[in-house]
Amino acid sequence: MQHEMRREFDSSSLQRPILFGSLAFGFLAFSLPIFGKQLGASAFEIGGLFSAFSIMTVLIRPLVGWSLDRFGRKKFLVAALLGYAAAMALFAVASNLLGLYLARLMQGIASSFMWISAYTIATDLASSERRGSAVGQVDGASAQGALYGALIGFVVINVLPLKTGWQVLFAGYAVMALVGAWLAWFKLPETQSAPIARASEPSLTWPLVRLMMIVCVVGLSTAMVGPLLLIFLQDRFQANVSMLAWAYVPAAMIQSYLPSHMGKLSDRYGRVPMMAAGLAGAGLVSLLIPGLPSILWLILLWALEALGWTVAAPAQEAMVADVTGHAARGTGYGMYYLAASLGATAGPLIGGWLYDSAGHAIPFYVNGIVLLAGTVAVLVFLRGESRKATLATIGQSQ
Repeated sequence: MQHEMRREFDSSSLQRPILFGSLAFGFLAFSLPIFGKQLGASAFEIGGLFSAFSIMTVLIRPLVGWSLDRFGRKKFLVAALLGYAAAMALFAVASNLLGLYLARLMQGIASSFMWISAYTIATDLASSERRGSAVGQVDGASAQGALYGALIGFVVINVLPLKTGWQVLFAGYAVMALVGAWLAWFKLPETQSAPIARASEPSLTWPLVRLMMIVCVVGLSTAMVGPLLLIFLQDRFQANVSMLAWAYVPAAMIQSYLPSHMGKLSDRYGRVPMMAAGLAGAGLVSLLIPGLPSILWLILLWALEALGWTVAAPAQEAMVADVTGHAARGTGYGMYYLAASLGATAGPLIGGWLYDSAGHAIPFYVNGIVLLAGTVAVLVFLRGESRKATLATIGQSQ
């Protein structure tokens, strides 16, 4: 039955709901730190908005992953999209910092359901030789949605007053997330309708544990600078949000249209080389950002950073499926994202504290050093877990 679903599966039935559910992400990434700053929040409090999101994912994701293996996949993806609709509605009515925190908490709940179910469905329906491409298609659909939503968002903000534009945009994002939920419910097949018990498929393997440790540290590091980048660039170049948004367009295009192609490279050459190359590139960019002489250099560095993460992300997401069997795949993704969320919870608070107390450039230097160290860790601790080596050890469970 699994092979029949693979032949009949139309990847757009997964990609379209994800695209509609992701429309708010790009605009939110740019506007949330700036909007928080306008409300009088410090860098530490802005970091708290990102940590609040991550705290919810830490609490919920392991349970979601376990449940996917026992109750099916699709209903959790539909619940995620409904949760995103609720979060966007809360953003639409938020008028103070507390309102933003409540919306972020709801968004964290939705995210806990979204990505575990999406990657599990994608890898369920892909052959072992196409997992990298499959998860890359999920990443690409989300990035395309974020790009389209951001372009619409900045047009609206330039036409309407900020408060009115904010309300109109997030109301629209909420409606589109509901459309995504409808599409997922009626168009997407269920890839595991009943629980499957296989003693030979443990949910927590040593390769997964090593990957989780690296992802936790790297997630903490990158989360330090995520909320601060736009604030730092505004402070340095006195640039408005629209100018920075246009500077990010080449990077957004890379994130939108290259993930499936980069995933294919990891299918062909192995996960570890792609992960190492991506982390190294992103680390070098982080080290260079504090010394930027102009916005033009920022465009280039943002594009290089996006390329680095586009190379690394599909490989590490596909590796989770490589080292867990079908019956335990949801649990495996739940544990993987638990590790990522643990790092992302502490990172924004640490980054905000460093930015306020140690200097604006320090979080970027720390992040660059950690990412380069992560490159070494991937090569040392995961070098035996490239796709070809991994498939040889788990092929009987597929």
